[in-house]
Amino acid sequence: MNRREFVTSSVCACLATTVARVGAPFAAEGGPITVGGKQYASRKTFVETGRRCGTPLPSLYDIRRTQRVRSALRTNHVEFNTNTIIPVHFHVIHDGATGNLPDRQLKAQVDLLNKVYAPVLLQFQIADVGRHQNEEWYHVGISTPEETSMKTELGQETDRSLNFYTADLPDGLLGWATFPWLLWAQPRMDGVVINQMSLPGSDQPSPYDLSMTAVHEIGNWCGLLHTFEGGCLEPGDEISDTAYEEVSAQGCPLRQRSSCQGETRFIPVENYMDYSDDSCMKQFTPLQVQRMKDMVGYYRYALQPAVTRSALLARLRKELD
Repeated sequence: MNRREFVTSSVCACLATTVARVGAPFAAEGGPITVGGKQYASRKTFVETGRRCGTPLPSLYDIRRTQRVRSALRTNHVEFNTNTIIPVHFHVIHDGATGNLPDRQLKAQVDLLNKVYAPVLLQFQIADVGRHQNEEWYHVGISTPEETSMKTELGQETDRSLNFYTADLPDGLLGWATFPWLLWAQPRMDGVVINQMSLPGSDQPSPYDLSMTAVHEIGNWCGLLHTFEGGCLEPGDEISDTAYEEVSAQGCPLRQRSSCQGETRFIPVENYMDYSDDSCMKQFTPLQVQRMKDMVGYYRYALQPAVTRSALLARLRKELD
């Protein structure tokens, strides 16, 4: 394996006291937990039967394609080091009785995103908030007719913004996202779908109510894979400064060595792209930051006018795609 280990932290200072207060009741592994209004016998049961993130696995073609893109960017000395403003279109789905989240929760979520994604040079700004009463959309599932109709009707400027949907997702699902390399093939489907209980100020206490679901899903939206992607096999998550991890983490097992043969580092339980409790998540690594800059700059180039006008990048896209 022999991969270098660098760890950088993007800690949200404003959440420190909240994490200490809310994270403690869920430290034990044995007790029941409630996620998305559904009770599970234990955290282990949730991990095994629930679904924290529904973002689909990348295909082998996609993996090879992004590897070629990143190699070409390095060969041509392309670096994306300009601040990028991302307008956020919030689509708050509710059933009339529940789910109509107040603006303060949406603002708190964006404030957290701006702290976490500052090293990636991404700044999120609320463009507008739409509130939609629709019982079918309120319990939307992945790759369902409801997802298609919801996004087709509500999605706005998907190439130049982030469409952020909140709803009461089924089966303990916390959220899912679309990868940047799928944007131009499926523009209307682009965005993130987030379980309403995961936003700040949720009235449904759980190990996942400190806003980190959106951080995690937007990591996917920016091109990151899960830290446990591929288990112990190459290329893993394609990030050399995260340890190989056989399975996703649960809870917050700090300083636990990876079970992968040849891997001597601790599992990245504090990484935003694992499945740890929200109170445990604190960091992206430097190479995760670099990958997000590459993927957003190359595939989501309409967000940045200077990138859109780049003749070099236009040539690379023509050659690579």
